[in-house]
Amino acid sequence: MHVWVKRVLAAAAMCVAMPAVHQVARADDAQDARITMEESVITVDRVRGEQKSADTMNRMLAKAKGVLIIPSYYKAGFILGGSYGDGVLLKRNMSGDGYGDPAFYRMTAGSIGLQAGMQSSAVVFMILTDKGMDAMLTDEFKVGGSVGISVGSVGAGAEAATTSNVGNDIVAYSVNAGLFAGGALEGAVIKPRKDWNAAVYGVGNDDPRVIVERNQLRTAQPLKDALSKSTNPAKP
Repeated sequence: MHVWVKRVLAAAAMCVAMPAVHQVARADDAQDARITMEESVITVDRVRGEQKSADTMNRMLAKAKGVLIIPSYYKAGFILGGSYGDGVLLKRNMSGDGYGDPAFYRMTAGSIGLQAGMQSSAVVFMILTDKGMDAMLTDEFKVGGSVGISVGSVGAGAEAATTSNVGNDIVAYSVNAGLFAGGALEGAVIKPRKDWNAAVYGVGNDDPRVIVERNQLRTAQPLKDALSKSTNPAKP
């Protein structure tokens, strides 16, 4: 068989195989996204339970315009380190009594310094202003690096209602108080996971700004219920 014939047949085989490969990859992405939603339910309850005052967190959650939940934010490395974690962003609906569908996001950061091993922490970002919500919905949000957006933090066992967090656009809660030491989240970049959004909602429907306005994803209901638990929307 001529070489060129073999090449044509190989190319044809690849063309047949590629759609199947893409379908498998998309199915894997959808499964990972569902797992992240399930872990986010556990994370909300866990972070709420480990705060000094769950009522204070609930009151802040009731005022929130939206919430970004990162169930596992991994930090690893030696001298040169890196951090990453996948999560979900939900926006409070127009009626104020619940949340729209979750859009999927990833948070990443790099660091230089004396460090070793790996650690993981859960993070919940309370987005308290429209300005903060708009910033999160951009293609790329940089913690501490977005003009006009202020970010505060509350570690496990700490009290959220402190003057240090008054007026912040976003407040980050964590089950690991040490996560915020030395500004560990400073400079972290938060971006949409377009691959997961496309896998869950369909190709061409991966825009977070559109996703968070909908209320159609049934598998997200447990997460929405967890966020609404023990909270009432704040009246203007």
